[in-house]
Amino acid sequence: MSNILIEANNISKIYDPDILLKRGKNIYALNNVNFELQKGDFISIMGPSGSGKSTLLNCLSTLDNPSRGDIQIFGKHLSRMRKDELCEFRYQKLGFVFQNHNLIPYLSIYDNIAAPIILGHQSKKEIEAKVLEMAKTLEIEKILDKFPHECSGGECQRTAIARALINHPEIIFCDEPTGNLDSKNSHKLLTILSKLNQNDTTIVLVTHDPMIASYAKTMMYLYDSGIKTVIQRNQANQREFLDQINDIIHQDTLLFEFDKTIQPTSSSQDTKPQQMNIQNQDIAFVSRQTVYMVMDGIESDENILKNSTSLYIEGTHVKYTNVRNDDIEFDLQDIQEIRMNLTAHFQSFGIFSQYIFNIQLDCVSEKGIYKLKLKNRDDFIHFIHYFHQLHIPVDDPRHIEETYQQYPDDYSRQKYYQRTHKDLIKYK
Repeated sequence: MSNILIEANNISKIYDPDILLKRGKNIYALNNVNFELQKGDFISIMGPSGSGKSTLLNCLSTLDNPSRGDIQIFGKHLSRMRKDELCEFRYQKLGFVFQNHNLIPYLSIYDNIAAPIILGHQSKKEIEAKVLEMAKTLEIEKILDKFPHECSGGECQRTAIARALINHPEIIFCDEPTGNLDSKNSHKLLTILSKLNQNDTTIVLVTHDPMIASYAKTMMYLYDSGIKTVIQRNQANQREFLDQINDIIHQDTLLFEFDKTIQPTSSSQDTKPQQMNIQNQDIAFVSRQTVYMVMDGIESDENILKNSTSLYIEGTHVKYTNVRNDDIEFDLQDIQEIRMNLTAHFQSFGIFSQYIFNIQLDCVSEKGIYKLKLKNRDDFIHFIHYFHQLHIPVDDPRHIEETYQQYPDDYSRQKYYQRTHKDLIKYK
């Protein structure tokens, strides 16, 4: 069973879209971002104001929808889920902790914690047992009869965590949870989150504070609406990880924006940030990556290329970036077989809504299978021919190559797939 909980491919979020082309450009909060969350991860997301941190968190947690791209949550495409399915998913799988604890002021601490399971129609005994257990874990059992205005900021935030955990969610999303706390209470809060993570609760945390980020296993740094750097703690202690995080932030201060002649400090020269990797698992085969294939001599669609992860083919050398932002390279001469299949997803365009088909391409080697999902359209037939020239066997049970020969334009080919591959379409 896969450990991947959430997978985002090439997601973009556009605010105030320039539909009438008056400005000549769109305002991107996120631009072509790839993200993968596995069970047991503890990821901190950092970046300057306006870099897209909260927007990314909202899209991953289903509170907002991306303008472009695809998000899968627990193996299900977000675009295919109905509102009632999303509500049930949030209730069962997710917990939320915000900068302002957002407690209900006219409810007691007990009732605030119990609110999510009261909505779930559980018995009074079950509710009481769960609330007391959670309050004891977070050391707030003595304030259950108080109201939020009678409690300190740290107590209110721990109450918010108790409320987020009362259904034992698999993922906790935290948006600046220590923003209104002093250093002592911030440390207590992060210690609690770290213990939860040790017990397999997955955590995604947005923060401006490097110290807070150093409690995580992975730090992802956003800049100009995209992921710029990803570093993993690995075996480093918290102080060493904090130094790495500070180096990343230091390189992106306004000082470096305006004066490129200034050299990094000695600490950044001594400590080279490590790219994120996965222990006991080859980074090349962790998940399927959506790509747009590019090769010299074949004309590319610039609009697709601009909003896609590029897979470059130079001779027989292939390189691309996977969903965990690792650089992947392999040689087509090492590929034993190429397997092609189709996948379909529903694209909402109002009255023009329809199912869109994409090609799944599996490049089988002795090391493993490079799993790709292609955004190429009319130009893909050239790549099929190239695979034949290299004498790579192609397994094509859905006769994709034949379809490209018979229907060379994308529109007619998509209509043909809708007629002939109804097993991929689930009309509701």
